[in-house]
Amino acid sequence: MRVKVAVVVASAALLSGCSENVAGNATPSTSAATDSPSASSDVPKVATPIDTARYEKEPCAALTADQLSMLGITTQPKPDLATTPGPGCEWNAFDEVGLTVDGTLLTAGSSLAGVYQKHEAGAWKFFQPVPDVSGYPGVLFDDKAQPHNFCGMSVAVRDDLIYSMQVTIDPEKKEANDPCSLTRKIAEMAVSTMKAGA
Repeated sequence: MRVKVAVVVASAALLSGCSENVAGNATPSTSAATDSPSASSDVPKVATPIDTARYEKEPCAALTADQLSMLGITTQPKPDLATTPGPGCEWNAFDEVGLTVDGTLLTAGSSLAGVYQKHEAGAWKFFQPVPDVSGYPGVLFDDKAQPHNFCGMSVAVRDDLIYSMQVTIDPEKKEANDPCSLTRKIAEMAVSTMKAGA
């Protein structure tokens, strides 16, 4: 079973807030766990931070009924307010439409800079920056060079807060060949909802 990517992203994102004498990886490393010059210069900033207070209490409200209907999801979402990285929600419609969606606000300390650092350390074989996710910077990533049936996305809703989206698609469905397109689409839905405060 695939390890929850939100946990990996959260640990990566925490790097940007660590002191210089804390290693960035669990394995021995000579690099410090601070933003390297290259990572800092490449990471886009958030122009208009989102107030996520409501969605930290109601993470399943990030996708509206209309948005879920567009995706064909009618199953009840499962909120999780006790997850270590932060409050999240799972929309498990795998038996229904061959799709499972997980969204998590990484309130345990996160930043896009930390995700870029993790990439520089070789965490992901697929890493694609997306400058505009409903007006916010993000990245698509996977541990496979050519993602199939799964894709993760991190979107900076503030410079110090990431919304993590993970989408798993039935491998028999044609959409499984390009899972990151659907991941981006759903992430855009969630970010637009949080931005509007709907």
